[in-house]
Amino acid sequence: MHGVIPVDMYLVYLSLAAVLVSAAAVSGPEALDWTRYTTPLPKSIKITGKVEMPAAKVAVFFQGESDLLTDQTLKELKETIGIPDTPVSAPAFTLKLEIGGTEAEPLKELKNSDQAYRIFAPALCRKELRLVALSSKGLYYAAKTLQQLIATKKAGDTVTIPVLEVTDWPDMAMRGLWGTENYQHLRWLADRKMNICEQISVVKVDENGKPSATIQAQRDPLLTEASHYGIEFGPVIPHLEKASQFSNAFAAHPEFKGESEHPGVMCYSQAGVADMIAGWMVDLVNQPYVTSLDCWMTENLLGKTGCQCDQCKDQEWTVLEARAIVAAWRKAQRQLGRSFTLRVLTAQGTEHGNEQVFADLPPEVQRAYYHSLLTYNAMKRPQLRHYLTQEAAKGRWVIVVPTLSAACGQCEPFTGAAFVDYRMTEYVDKGMSGLIGYATPLVRYYRFNVEAAAEWTWNNKGRSTREFALSYAIRQGYENPQKFAEWSETIGPVAWDIYGSGFPHEEVRSATGTVAGHLRDGTLPKLGYVLWEAFPAPWGSINSEQQLNADVQSAAKGVRLAREMGIPEYLQESLVVDGYIHALKALYKLKQLVPADGSRLSRKQEAHRWYLCYVDGLIQAKTALSAWEDTLRTADTPRHWTDDIVKIIDTMLQQMQEVAAEKGF
Repeated sequence: MHGVIPVDMYLVYLSLAAVLVSAAAVSGPEALDWTRYTTPLPKSIKITGKVEMPAAKVAVFFQGESDLLTDQTLKELKETIGIPDTPVSAPAFTLKLEIGGTEAEPLKELKNSDQAYRIFAPALCRKELRLVALSSKGLYYAAKTLQQLIATKKAGDTVTIPVLEVTDWPDMAMRGLWGTENYQHLRWLADRKMNICEQISVVKVDENGKPSATIQAQRDPLLTEASHYGIEFGPVIPHLEKASQFSNAFAAHPEFKGESEHPGVMCYSQAGVADMIAGWMVDLVNQPYVTSLDCWMTENLLGKTGCQCDQCKDQEWTVLEARAIVAAWRKAQRQLGRSFTLRVLTAQGTEHGNEQVFADLPPEVQRAYYHSLLTYNAMKRPQLRHYLTQEAAKGRWVIVVPTLSAACGQCEPFTGAAFVDYRMTEYVDKGMSGLIGYATPLVRYYRFNVEAAAEWTWNNKGRSTREFALSYAIRQGYENPQKFAEWSETIGPVAWDIYGSGFPHEEVRSATGTVAGHLRDGTLPKLGYVLWEAFPAPWGSINSEQQLNADVQSAAKGVRLAREMGIPEYLQESLVVDGYIHALKALYKLKQLVPADGSRLSRKQEAHRWYLCYVDGLIQAKTALSAWEDTLRTADTPRHWTDDIVKIIDTMLQQMQEVAAEKGF
């Protein structure tokens, strides 16, 4: 029974309670310190007192019909407080949980009210706290907040329960993560009130043409555990131009192959294509607790066309693809005999047609926006296209899928409070319904940023970046939280300038060239330059020499603060950032010294000095990258994820050495 008291027993217990509870006052500073253990910070919270008692004298009473989530709510409350399996006969304090009712009525006026909740003590009563919500989701989040406050002051068998008033609701309805090992962090994500995880599925077509879809075995927690924590699992049908190739679709159905040079293009005028996609959908939604799925549109046609058959050639292929997805969704619902939610996820290849696609989609279909160049970056500029805000203004569900880490393809340390706050504020202010963030390559390498995303998608106007960092440090148990907050405020903006400039990870893009090549050819851009809105290397987020110099000074301060903190993870991160910004400063100086016209280099000694600074900075960074990852790796980490960026740096060093020899410095 998880310590839950039936209604009749509850009334008896109130009358028999032998222990009178007196509440001690809580000062303003103590209340503020206590609230720093909450994550996210509730919209409105006021702690006025506290009650201390044996855990065995606390009882939980739930009024209403239980479900999977309310059972979990009661279980977690019991575990946090330490309530015994057998309820006490005369509790000193009661937590009364209720869904609906008079006290929950005001919540109906709040945004995302199905997740809203209240916590309060009845007037003149110091023996009871009420947790009320309109749904089991809201009740679960009420319990999460209370658990965070109780857990921090629990000592042995004694608990301290706050006397408080809370009214809370999220700014964004959907908050969660895409891909990586998110399935290993479900309880951690739920503790931060995140409520969705997505993972790509395996889709197939057998030799008889029958479609099937499955979830990879290691991701089973998304099916067996996620719903217990209020987390929606959304399986993803992969990019359709890739799904057609990987699934054996064309071998079984050669007529599905579109008239295009691209090997994965399907002909959406073939009715059977929608039937195939519907088959994948049916298998995925038939998995336990799955109530939604995501279908990912074509990623990239590599300069090729959509299907050019007589039926398709005069129509926009992105719209035809979206219509096939919607037709499949409707077929799947008929086959299942029940409804489920469909999210249509865009991609880089659909950008030109997204506005038409969104206008064509039924209102009840959720629009999800991803673009490998425009959402998977850390550039310091607004991210959302005009048609996204227009769709949101119409009341449509619009979800954004951005990276929460330094770069999509490379692993680099990034404690980026300002970066995450900037992104989430844009989404909230422009009416986005959801965030499905990508913390690549591993969630646990970017816990700070993921938690920051949870913070500012729930309560965007709550904590400042400094206050969030302070709260994070307190909850991590760091010895000097104020110093960590100062370090975060110092090093984070510098890292954002660097990663927002695509340095050095953009070196892998052949289309934009290398910094050494540009230095040799005299084609390094001016500070602040971004090519085609998507390629900021090497300093697109650094707009002036003054900003560059300030970053160099801040990075040095960040290293000093990290040494004083004595936490290896942050020292190595600081050394990476410091090395990068010194390399950028040296590159900028070399740009001014190396003649663009190939004429004789006149200031060789000065150029040599800056060349050495460039080399030293990158060597420092690559050494610290591996050391940083070593502070985070566990026994089951499959590889050194930083190896790739280290190889890029090695190539950059070799290329610059060749240019230096050629130019005579």
